[in-house]
Amino acid sequence: MSIADDEAEKTYPTRHWEGTHLKEQFYCDTDDLQEAYLRGRNAPPADAEIEAVAKRLCWDSCEWDGVDSYAAKDEDDAWNYAGEIPGFHEGYIRRAKEMLEIARKAVSE
Repeated sequence: MSIADDEAEKTYPTRHWEGTHLKEQFYCDTDDLQEAYLRGRNAPPADAEIEAVAKRLCWDSCEWDGVDSYAAKDEDDAWNYAGEIPGFHEGYIRRAKEMLEIARKAVSE
């Protein structure tokens, strides 16, 4: 199950008609659907999204930050290897949040 699916299930758990395996259904209008879309679009990024961006930034720039790119075989490996440098993860997490915020502003303006 994806992170988004897991969050959706926790927020809106599947409900069944009492005593059956039939899922409850509800009806909504387009205003409800648009509001739900906007709430999702404007929601802050999940920690997993932030970390994924931070790992990619780390992987893309590891040579510039003193991490030997030859010592890391992929993003996760570079992230783990770079974690030995004090404050390294925090800097990339901060940059990832900034980049995601810039992207969110661009689509909402």
